[in-house]
Amino acid sequence: MNKEMKQSVYKVLIVLLGTVLMGVAIQLIVTANQGVDSVSTLILGLVKHTPIPFSRWSQLISLLFLLITFFYDKQLLGFGSLINAVFVGEAIRVSEPILSELSFIQNSLLASFLGFVLMALGTAIYLSADFGSGPLEGMMLSVCGILKLSLKNGRIVLDFIIVAAGLLLGSNVGIGTLFAVFLLGPMIEWFLIIISKYRK
Repeated sequence: MNKEMKQSVYKVLIVLLGTVLMGVAIQLIVTANQGVDSVSTLILGLVKHTPIPFSRWSQLISLLFLLITFFYDKQLLGFGSLINAVFVGEAIRVSEPILSELSFIQNSLLASFLGFVLMALGTAIYLSADFGSGPLEGMMLSVCGILKLSLKNGRIVLDFIIVAAGLLLGSNVGIGTLFAVFLLGPMIEWFLIIISKYRK
């Protein structure tokens, strides 16, 4: 196996590790029931009106975001983008029956916070592979480009639109949603710094 092939395999493994952590973290946040991130807010609204489960909606929304990003700038995407779109939903599907049975997680603020920490770690691990933008990141960059917004303002606008759509569909927000808005970004940045130092 040549060096280029080894590097590709390494990137795939890193992407899978980060992706699985993200999926388990999302299900932990949902089970804790203290408010979720923007995309999960939308999905919880969609689940109320369709027979499609949360995990499958996660995959469908991710693939939709990738499709929009592809038409905006396909260079933002990579093989990791597709892995992330599919396997976050699979990690949610596998972990749901396990986590939902753990009573100490249900309606727990501590479990919610832990979920967001794990989500930030998983996202940072995924991004560190540099193997293509994740669905939400790609969508954010597309919105910024189309509306001529800064990354910060583009993310705020995107999150607002997604959460608003979720609320219209009957979803709700909680303190966990504030975790997502104010803490997720800084935690991802912090984990990226740590990962970068470790790799050096």
